[in-house]
Amino acid sequence: MEDNTQKKSWLERFPNGIVLLFGIIILVGLLSYIIPAGKYETMIVDGRKLIDPNSFHFVQQKPVAVFDFFTVIPAGLQSAGALIFMIFLIGGAISLFEATGAIGGAIGWFAKRFGHERSSWVLMLITTFFACLGAFPGMMEAAIPFAPLCVGIALALGYDVIVGISIAVLGINLGWTSGPTNPWTVGIGHSLAGLPMFSGIEYRLLIFATFLLIGNAFILRYARRVKADPTTSVVYGLTDKFQGGVRIDLDNMTLSGRHKAILLVFVATLTIIIYGTLQLKWGIPQMSALYIIGGIIAGIMAGYSANQIADTLIEGGKAIFPGAMAVGLARAIGVVMDNASITDTIIYYLSLPLKELSPVLSGVAMFIVQSILNLFVPSGSGLAMLTMPIMLPLADIIHLNKQIAVLAFQFGDGLTNICYPTVAVVIAYLTYAKVPFPKWLQYILPYAVLTSLAAAAFLILAVVINYGPF
Repeated sequence: MEDNTQKKSWLERFPNGIVLLFGIIILVGLLSYIIPAGKYETMIVDGRKLIDPNSFHFVQQKPVAVFDFFTVIPAGLQSAGALIFMIFLIGGAISLFEATGAIGGAIGWFAKRFGHERSSWVLMLITTFFACLGAFPGMMEAAIPFAPLCVGIALALGYDVIVGISIAVLGINLGWTSGPTNPWTVGIGHSLAGLPMFSGIEYRLLIFATFLLIGNAFILRYARRVKADPTTSVVYGLTDKFQGGVRIDLDNMTLSGRHKAILLVFVATLTIIIYGTLQLKWGIPQMSALYIIGGIIAGIMAGYSANQIADTLIEGGKAIFPGAMAVGLARAIGVVMDNASITDTIIYYLSLPLKELSPVLSGVAMFIVQSILNLFVPSGSGLAMLTMPIMLPLADIIHLNKQIAVLAFQFGDGLTNICYPTVAVVIAYLTYAKVPFPKWLQYILPYAVLTSLAAAAFLILAVVINYGPF
């Protein structure tokens, strides 16, 4: 009997996102036997608990035990519990909006109105939408529940799953990175630095526009090539299991008056959520509640029964389950590092070379250091609280404006998110679309290099123009 497993390529045997994250947990656990344990002391400043940058000291080694390799998984899921439940609830609500045919009908109308030859306009519209979600309210993980919709739209327009992933992931990432009013990176950074909240926004808006231009150009260049010749797709030749499971028939979708009303509810839901996060300091519970309310209203307007609404919510949550698991496993990596007390050690050693550089180079060097640290601490707010108390005093020592230090942190925290396997959004989309991580890297690395060069240029320019106020 012929053994079909011998015919599988190495990509087909490559670990999927969940297995890859578990492998990283094991790797970090093994590193806890090698990297010395260390700690910074904390201090209270203006009611906030901050790290004392001069207090680093080594502590007793606490390597991860074999059993702990598995206990950190439920610990990570528990730590990310609020976020995971938000993903389930939003995924269910989005599925309700999508099931009514309103979103597909709108995109179908748009595609027919401008023709499939102008389907690139649809891609730019969706990318810009996600970019704004990342730039202003800082809703990075909120992109995860849109995975079935984005992949389905890309396939319906004649592209591949990579395009479907890109319009959401690259969009939300470039917005998050430039972050004109991102509360989790810029907001926390400015608070720790004592800067006026969201000061210097004009420069960040310029960065946002530049990154959006680069992102759209990169996606469209690839999308046009794939549409003209499907064999140029980075996932071409792989088995069907890498092609996603959602198909949207745009040509047969109509945009009725009821659909338009449901779309207004969808837009109103997103608008209220953005306003609430920016002005009312809403968190995950309030965001989730608004999505549920909007989804139920959409279901009622579509004529669904109570049972149909409930079933659709549940099915939407099921579809996004792999993404939710990826969030918990990514958080478990941080649990391993914190339990072994190696997080502070890594930060300490990476910060030492920065003291020897000039202000022009130190901004770029901070960006590089933050990019490395982001692999181990894939949380914008968490990385800010860990590194800013060290980088900000260091900026004073080397005569670098704190505004520039915060900007370097933004770039380091954001740009590498698209190519690290510890970032839940990326792994969630790749897991859903069944795209091997090496194939994603093959596609995304040129973009990562291009945007990193642009970020370095913006940091150097920031030093030249004395980007401040201080």
